[in-house]
Amino acid sequence: MKDFFKLFSSFFRVAMRREMAYRGTYLAGIVGQWICYGSTFLSLYILVSGFDLLDGWNGAEVMVLYGLSLMSYALGASFFFNFSSGLSRRIRSGEFDASLTKPIHPFLHEVFSAGYNVGYISHFTISLVIIVIALSRLHYAPSLSNILLLVLMVLGGSMVQAASLIASSTMSFFTVGSNPVMDFLLWDMKQFTNYPITIFPKGIQFILTFLLPFAFINFYPASALLGKSIPDGYPAVLPGLSPLVGLLVFILSILMWNRGLSHYKSTGS
Repeated sequence: MKDFFKLFSSFFRVAMRREMAYRGTYLAGIVGQWICYGSTFLSLYILVSGFDLLDGWNGAEVMVLYGLSLMSYALGASFFFNFSSGLSRRIRSGEFDASLTKPIHPFLHEVFSAGYNVGYISHFTISLVIIVIALSRLHYAPSLSNILLLVLMVLGGSMVQAASLIASSTMSFFTVGSNPVMDFLLWDMKQFTNYPITIFPKGIQFILTFLLPFAFINFYPASALLGKSIPDGYPAVLPGLSPLVGLLVFILSILMWNRGLSHYKSTGS
């Protein structure tokens, strides 16, 4: 375990040095992301506020939903986006074969060599600001237990986000390219969670809870934090299960990736 963290810290320092080599471009990118996501937050807040309540959720509460989604994505993608988006190219070019010859598991080598994406610092900081502002408007008590609960929920959501990235990269072993069906399931379906899932038909609620558990990224964590109701007939314990569900789907995604690896055939490039 000590060697694992030592290896990770080495790759992290390399990623930071790479970004800081072009400091102006890096800072401009952060400002751009702030403007982009800040505008999205503001537009969503204005839209929801125009309806007064969205199935019992006010504008500030929906902002918590969106903030949790962006923060968890920032944490998950900072470690796994480069790896996920680059795997298909590495398989097509034959570069992936090198990972099979390394003294560590190919999954770890791919994640570490792809690098830590420090650009997601901008996503994390703006989501943190939005969550703090939204919770303050809701008079959320910043006690130690509440902060710990928030941290656990974000970590659980981050593992779900990471799992979706790992699962999407797995298709590269079979299609050696993008897969529109997987893109829809793992990206487009996630957009439903920008709003309370209780406003959608029961079929969508079921999919987002039990089949593609994206509701554990933000809806159920927000329900636990804010004491909001969940879909009728669903177990009352669901809001508190986000960290456990996140860990479970993260492990399943790695098993899925290893399954895909067993079917890998070199392109011979």
